[in-house]
Amino acid sequence: MIFTVVLPNSVVIEIDVDIRANGQECLDQVCQHLGILEYDYFGLQFSGSKGEKIWLNMRNRINQQVSEMRAHRFHLRVKFYIQPHLLLQESSRHLFYIQVKQEILFKTLHVQDETKLVTILALIAQEEFGDHVSNRLHLPGYETFLERICPQSDPDFLKSVASCHSGLRGVSSQNAEYRMLQEASTLEDYGMEKHEVKMDRKLMSVGVGPEGVFIYDNHMELVDRIEYPMIQRIVHDACSCFMSVYTEEMETRRIEVRLRTLRAASCLYRCITEMHSFFRCDTVNSEVSSQTYRDLKGLLASLFNENTTTGQNYVFDVQRTWREAYDSTRRKTNERSSKSKFTSLKRKKWRIVVKRTFFPKPRMSGRSGVESQVRKNPRIFSV
Repeated sequence: MIFTVVLPNSVVIEIDVDIRANGQECLDQVCQHLGILEYDYFGLQFSGSKGEKIWLNMRNRINQQVSEMRAHRFHLRVKFYIQPHLLLQESSRHLFYIQVKQEILFKTLHVQDETKLVTILALIAQEEFGDHVSNRLHLPGYETFLERICPQSDPDFLKSVASCHSGLRGVSSQNAEYRMLQEASTLEDYGMEKHEVKMDRKLMSVGVGPEGVFIYDNHMELVDRIEYPMIQRIVHDACSCFMSVYTEEMETRRIEVRLRTLRAASCLYRCITEMHSFFRCDTVNSEVSSQTYRDLKGLLASLFNENTTTGQNYVFDVQRTWREAYDSTRRKTNERSSKSKFTSLKRKKWRIVVKRTFFPKPRMSGRSGVESQVRKNPRIFSV
């Protein structure tokens, strides 16, 4: 079956995958098409029946997750935002840059410090537009470009971005992307996945990131910060998620958040567990990697055989931590480079062997000259 995959830069590609295959096969084809080895940091997202943003589980069959998906469309997204210096491939770094840029421009990634925002926007301008222009002929186009990346900004702010951009003359686009990611990675909600919830009948937002769980009010003001070591337990029941959290006095308090649908609650439960396993653990706990549930077909089959795997699905699809993913990618890149060096060395050696198989052509200077050459090199005219 043909699936369409929308990349972060809005480019659409088509992938031919059996709908009964696991989600990992679809992601592997996308990463192979883009030449990406660091597939652990990416995932495929789709929309649920009520607008939920759901990550495709890579360990389960596609047809068990997206039976009602419109036009079979996925979105390739960064799932785990590691630090920029840990990205080994330029292609992966570019996808990180595109997604972070979109989050900043659409204000889903908040930049409170105006100086940092000016620096980030100037680096975006350097990557997309190139060096700052002072030519009046190009000035209208440059101003239009600044208004596009800085919508609804006052003229003084635009002048600050242009002034900072002028100081980046000569910076390459790759370097500008890397520096922008470095600036963005210092933000508090970098790599944070947000979920709309209700707490005490008030609309709130729960952000799940590499450091822990953050609770915001409807004005995105921080209400509570819960680091992963302080979380004792998390469960979800129906449309609610329950967290048992340690206080500073080492007492336990219970936090309940309610979501719109059962599937949205499952997504939040899965997000917190996978983020904690990926960023805070040395290896993925077996209790996480082996946790399963059964669908209706599996429940009926288990009545006759408790050990059957029919209708059995994995709850989480995180299989490696960021350290294990980084080490795996580094080994793959080293193997690639060593193979390419060996191939080039082998080709050079073959050229040398070919050159040595040719014999010098004898000088034909009369009868006596030929006889003398034959005496010196009798193999020249041998059959």
